[in-house]
Amino acid sequence: MKRFLGLCLAAMLALAFLDAAALISGPATAGAPACHTGIAAPAASNTGKATEAATIESGAMAGFKVFTSGTGTALVSSASSPPTTCAAFLHTTTDSGSVAKMTFALAGPAAEVSAAGWFNITAEGTAGSNVPYFRFFAGDARILDVFRQNVSHELVLRVASPKSFLYTTLLPAVPQGTWHHLVMRVLPNGSKTGVQIWWDGRSIYASNKVGITATSADMVQLGSEHDQQTGDIYVDDVIISGSAAPGPIPGTFPAPAPDSSKVPGAVSPPGS
Repeated sequence: MKRFLGLCLAAMLALAFLDAAALISGPATAGAPACHTGIAAPAASNTGKATEAATIESGAMAGFKVFTSGTGTALVSSASSPPTTCAAFLHTTTDSGSVAKMTFALAGPAAEVSAAGWFNITAEGTAGSNVPYFRFFAGDARILDVFRQNVSHELVLRVASPKSFLYTTLLPAVPQGTWHHLVMRVLPNGSKTGVQIWWDGRSIYASNKVGITATSADMVQLGSEHDQQTGDIYVDDVIISGSAAPGPIPGTFPAPAPDSSKVPGAVSPPGS
């Protein structure tokens, strides 16, 4: 009987130790992500001089330049994905110097840049700021971007026109904590720049009269552009490509269409 009681006590202590370790370790992160390295990268939707396609299932953000400072973190996590799936996690706080971003530089200046990816914004920042999705750059200058505005939760296109920033509300609200698929095509051409945007498989914006100063683009950024741009963002299945031969705007949806079954939760339709 004493031996039996001793074994029970040992088992209870072991369970208590494991529970404590689980509390300390927290959600699955880059240290031990539940990734499946055998999952293929998403198929590129078009051809270009430079292309990056990543599922993040390798446990790394290969192909992207990752930058963090202060309390900002960028890592691979399975905390906001199905048990067999990993995503990049970008976390920025209100602390001074806090930045977390990942960028992809094209092989050279491109006349057309396409970017596609799945996004889940699980935390936002203060009023008057926003949480970014894709941001397009020509050199050091941001030419346009799409973001989720804090508090109002609008999906917004911002264009750096020659005189000022121009804002267009694309959707009235994007629910927090839900996965959505964003596809963008940008054809920099000064006052005749072409832009087309798809959200969850539906075209929500198309124009070939967007006015900017640039005639090419060479980098796409995800995450906080400056410090204290607070937000938590999960990103997966990112495809970025650049081409010297731009196509028409509007154009057909880049195949293949997104598979909403690959991400958790319901995908809200545009305008909901």
